[in-house]
Amino acid sequence: MPSPKQPAVPRVDVERHHRALLAAAADELSRNPDSSMADVAQAANLTRATLYRHFSNRQTLLKAIQAEALARASETLIACRLDEGSALEVLARVIDSLSRHGMRFRIILLRAPDQNARFLAQRDEVLAPLVEVIRRGQREGDIHADLSPEWIVTAMASLLISAVRAAPKTKHSDADVSNLIFRTLVGGIAACATTGGPKN
Repeated sequence: MPSPKQPAVPRVDVERHHRALLAAAADELSRNPDSSMADVAQAANLTRATLYRHFSNRQTLLKAIQAEALARASETLIACRLDEGSALEVLARVIDSLSRHGMRFRIILLRAPDQNARFLAQRDEVLAPLVEVIRRGQREGDIHADLSPEWIVTAMASLLISAVRAAPKTKHSDADVSNLIFRTLVGGIAACATTGGPKN
């Protein structure tokens, strides 16, 4: 006599498990980049079987975290009110928010393939709205007009990635990190000696 089929898992539960696994994986791997799939499942309070139903291996999981990180970064930029205040005030908010965001998804920045054209293109697409912020700052006289806006955004992204990667060694708080990034970037791009820290 055939055994009865296992009831299908409701879609809402599948989606909830997926979100829980991604969140747990990002948190667990940011603390310990060498955590195993079993560690991730335990952190999510789910079984390894459930984890493997969603992500067949570690590489698949990391790709999903990368996609999630890019999506959250895009939402973070929107929340930074890019049209409100001077360009330097906007950059301060963006750096503060993205540095905190980067710490949560630190595993992606640690493992980020710096020569991966697709990853870099996706990152540039997320940060593209900042190019117009820089142009506005140049028109208003707050940012050197002879610097390429695209280059300034790339420099900011590089500083953010380097700071997140080095965080355990520097032992700075999130606020200290964002302030250091802002001061380093603005020290090179501001048309005048503006050194104030982030304003939320």
